[in-house]
Amino acid sequence: MDNGGIRQGSESAFPKADYDQRVARARKLLSVAGIDVMVVTGPENIYYLTGQQTPGYYTFQALVLPAEGEPTFVVRQLEYFNFIANTFIANAEIYQDGDQPVNFLVNVIKARGWASKRIAIDKRGWFLPIATYEALQDKLGAIHDGAGIIEQLRTVKSAAEIGRACRSPSRGDRERFRRRHDGLGDRGGLRICRHGAARLRRPADRRTARHLAPRQARDGRAGLSRNGWMP
Repeated sequence: MDNGGIRQGSESAFPKADYDQRVARARKLLSVAGIDVMVVTGPENIYYLTGQQTPGYYTFQALVLPAEGEPTFVVRQLEYFNFIANTFIANAEIYQDGDQPVNFLVNVIKARGWASKRIAIDKRGWFLPIATYEALQDKLGAIHDGAGIIEQLRTVKSAAEIGRACRSPSRGDRERFRRRHDGLGDRGGLRICRHGAARLRRPADRRTARHLAPRQARDGRAGLSRNGWMP
């Protein structure tokens, strides 16, 4: 499909090398778990592995990640240009609003020869309706549980992730922070953020990292929400 002049990954939060490293680490965990293909449906995990984020996350999207071979992204046609701008994924399978997304996904899996493989999905995912899971199981047979595989990668942040988490706050965030902590100032708050974020590199703090991930903490009492699906 024509990209409409949009450069691949032009609006991505991180460079392609970062996503390649994340995908490589995810593949190693899939191999350890005995999984051949992982169907990723959670927006936060999709964002972590590809950079794709959209306010239309309520419509079906899925990253099909094999332990070997190139990943494929199943995306709604209306989201395609956004997908191109956000990601570096080369293989996109685009469904129309008149299509049945689960049948479309199953056909993609079959076309790539993955139907006979050991397929997993996050059975605890907030964005996995029961009907979707049952339809996949009916058409593909046993579907294994991949819950927690991607999440364990997200608990330890890279230098690039920490750098983005601790970048200078917006004017609105600075004002809210000033009201809460008069006298400390933005630079002081940023130092606290960096000190706390640095702890996320340490394996001993992985258990707490997953609870800190959804928010930017300026100190022990205040948090500033992120926009998008920042892991």
